[in-house]
Amino acid sequence: MQEKKVVHVCLDFNNAENVVEAVEGLGTNRFLRFTEKLSCGPLRALDTAEGRQQRFAHLLQTTSTDERPEIRQYLLQYQDRMGLVDLFSAPAPDESALVWFGDMADEQLMLRAVCASWPDTDIYLADVRRLAPHYEAFKNYVPCFPAEVLRELVPLAMPLTKAHQQSLAQEWHTLTTQDHLLRIYEDDRILGVAEDFYDDDLLSACKPYFQNQARIAGEVQQGKHQVGDLYLFYRLKLMADQGRVEIETNPDSTWHSLVRRL
Repeated sequence: MQEKKVVHVCLDFNNAENVVEAVEGLGTNRFLRFTEKLSCGPLRALDTAEGRQQRFAHLLQTTSTDERPEIRQYLLQYQDRMGLVDLFSAPAPDESALVWFGDMADEQLMLRAVCASWPDTDIYLADVRRLAPHYEAFKNYVPCFPAEVLRELVPLAMPLTKAHQQSLAQEWHTLTTQDHLLRIYEDDRILGVAEDFYDDDLLSACKPYFQNQARIAGEVQQGKHQVGDLYLFYRLKLMADQGRVEIETNPDSTWHSLVRRL
């Protein structure tokens, strides 16, 4: 990368500190932890308060299985960062951006949103898929890699051409005109899918006897596409309402609720 200050952009996942540790001592860096998980929820009019409020309402709906007060309070604080608020302030002219991503739909959507939001910024790509041949034990998602491995990716960062940046930005603009509420990443494209996309996989993971619903979600998450626990719990609740499964709710932790197939 050229000698500029670097804004590192990564999803705000539980071990985002791995990215911070990976670049410690390597030039002048600051970090933008992108809070949004754009694979779920409406994407229309995110530059307006109304569009962000619609997105927040969908988030409340799809996380409704976790009724802990601290989660509700966290979501209310998160409301102010809905949509692309994290990207409203572009890097300074003396800064470039390094985007950390892999095969996760949320990471790929973040990359496209950055390209659309920062058209005048020099963007570099830290694509963990370049590490895959040497670290087959890890999935191609940034959160799966420890800091010492991510550090190997820094000198491999590739500049994004303006033509490619414009192409990814156009993909983002197209996505914001669509009404899908769920998206996956497949064949180097973001695809809108039906909200029940994971239902068959969830039902297959359910057994005729009770088991922990976190285990069921984990089995589905081992598949080709990555999706959050709470969205899968939400889908299981809808399937219970349809009489397809039965849930014994644990009031202390939705992760420990029990589910069986009917």
